[in-house]
Amino acid sequence: MVPVQQNPPSRFRLPRRHYGTVVGLAGVLFACVLLMRGEGGPWVDRVSTTLLTLVRAGSLPLLYLLAAMGYGRLARRALPAQRGRWCIELGLGLTALLSLSHLLGVLGILSTLTAALSVGVGVVLFAPTLRQTEDLEYRPRTLTPIHFAISCAVALVLVMACNPPGVLWASEYGGFDALSYHLQLPREWIAMGRVWPSEHNVYSFLPSYIEVAYMHVALLGGGGMLGSNAQAAMSAQLLSAYMLIASGLVIAELTRATLDRLGLDADSELAWLIAMSLTLGTPWLLVVGTLAYNEIAVVLLGSTALCAAMRMDLAVWKRALICGVIVGGACSCKPTALFLLAPSVGIVLLACSPRKRWLIATMACLVTGGITIAPWLVRNELATGNPVFPQMVGVFGGGHWNEAQHAVYAAAHAFDGSLADRFAMLVVPDSDGVNHVSRFRGLTNGQWGITVLLGLIGLTVLIAGRRTRAAGLIILLALCVPIVLWALLTHLQSRFLIPISPILVVLGAVGVTRITNKHARNAVAKVVSHIAVMTCVVVSLAQNAGSPFILLDLGPGLSLGAYEPIEGEPWTATLNRVVGEGETVYLLGDATPFYVMSDVRYNTVYDRWLIEDVIESRPLSPSAWGPLLRERGIDYVVVSFSELRRYAQSGWLPESIRLEQIDEWLGSLSPIEVWSDDNGHPIRAIFRIPPGVGTP
Repeated sequence: MVPVQQNPPSRFRLPRRHYGTVVGLAGVLFACVLLMRGEGGPWVDRVSTTLLTLVRAGSLPLLYLLAAMGYGRLARRALPAQRGRWCIELGLGLTALLSLSHLLGVLGILSTLTAALSVGVGVVLFAPTLRQTEDLEYRPRTLTPIHFAISCAVALVLVMACNPPGVLWASEYGGFDALSYHLQLPREWIAMGRVWPSEHNVYSFLPSYIEVAYMHVALLGGGGMLGSNAQAAMSAQLLSAYMLIASGLVIAELTRATLDRLGLDADSELAWLIAMSLTLGTPWLLVVGTLAYNEIAVVLLGSTALCAAMRMDLAVWKRALICGVIVGGACSCKPTALFLLAPSVGIVLLACSPRKRWLIATMACLVTGGITIAPWLVRNELATGNPVFPQMVGVFGGGHWNEAQHAVYAAAHAFDGSLADRFAMLVVPDSDGVNHVSRFRGLTNGQWGITVLLGLIGLTVLIAGRRTRAAGLIILLALCVPIVLWALLTHLQSRFLIPISPILVVLGAVGVTRITNKHARNAVAKVVSHIAVMTCVVVSLAQNAGSPFILLDLGPGLSLGAYEPIEGEPWTATLNRVVGEGETVYLLGDATPFYVMSDVRYNTVYDRWLIEDVIESRPLSPSAWGPLLRERGIDYVVVSFSELRRYAQSGWLPESIRLEQIDEWLGSLSPIEVWSDDNGHPIRAIFRIPPGVGTP
């Protein structure tokens, strides 16, 4: 009798069709564990609030990005069918939709109806191409720990973006800029019915295309910026989060394209994974990608422009036109992209083009880029007579500002130091800084994580190799030019260097893939990816003294005063309960009015102060200032003593405003509420101006 041969038991292998489900579940589990950290509401409330926020506030910005992709696919026939084509389509489509939103807003016809129609058309354009996924599909050979690291990083991005504006991050002083203008300007424009600069907020003279996108998404919801407990503000943050995730995908494709362009026989899938994990694992990108800021749009558009610049299957003039449009879109989101992004894209474009085509490429870029940013220039010219206000006043005029205002603005946006001091800031801490972020203004800032170090290692590897030396020197030039301009033209903030992050990420990923030993290469890739993601986790969990989710379950409603009073609630909650219907609030020294629900008057430190008119009419009679403010319709004054002191120390206060006179005037009023620091010094106070106080 012949014995039956038993087949040895085979090892269990997960079918590829289940890879996405497993990795996704790992991310969900990580998010649930993450939400256990620190003090705050019950864990169940945190989880449920996060899920509801992603569903309610996250759907509209997702539609906006899908619509952008739809508009971009109009250019599909002009682009060769090659992997990564979708990156160029996204860059073109996002620029087109941002420009459309801005145009509709400036014309005063951006409403709930037109917002829905413009997004709806884009989604309709995108829908039929869902079956054309040959350049979107990603089929990993097998699951690796890096896939799970990326999944956790995506979960971290979404969870952090679900925190209410004003809670995170320490380096951004709780998202001060978001509450001052990134979110406040869309609120004002919706109330005004038009996108137009305002003389009380100088930042409204910036291009503001991302802020218009926030307005567009808010109008899609139909409730304004503060409706449904400021759900539109959460949508704005999630739009940033989605753009961060999209940036990771684009930079990963950019890494593949770089390897192909260099002709390197490398593991392109491993490079893709490393680039994705480094993008999501750079703390600076996490910070700006989970706030309603504009930097992450520059990163996303810049990455797509770099992808287009290297597409050798496109004619030079086509690549130049595409790069010009996309870089113009990036500059329309944040004008510093003009010298922190455009040079890098231009260098890569020219390096990938024959010299005899350089003039054509340069002219095409300049023309299309100029056309893209022209609507902003025209808007400012019509509003103030200076197309780039408040810059270049010697050429175009000072607009509505006086010389003192321009002097304060210039001083606040300049670095006081020698040329050597400027370049030293790249690596040397500033002795005048009060914390890590303000001291480390360059590439040694801790919120760069390991990205800069890996990028420099990758750059060294390329320059050291004979085959890759020329490419390495070109990339070095693409890094050095914006860094030099950063040192010469800005006030040296580490965050301003974020536009060069895609190049650093690509260099880091390429450097790891150049390790010849396969086992060593895979091991280093896993270690690098996990260190990057864990760095972001550590930075995130350290926020708010180790309780980053302390207000997550309460959401923006807490700052609006939607709940019963609780200890330590934001000052805006108290103010919103105090102020009656039809009454007006004046913020003295404060420029973060976003959560103030009543009619509010405020100004940035650079703009004309309302109190200046009052003081100049009765400079020696502070007791008369109250009735004069009353005549101007002011019922309450919220005074930020800490900001006034800071402005005075910096020399930014207008000449007519003296703190001792302010104290004398406020001494005649009874505060409704006072907030003080640990030493008992007043930080902020609410005063009501009763009728008939003093003699006007």
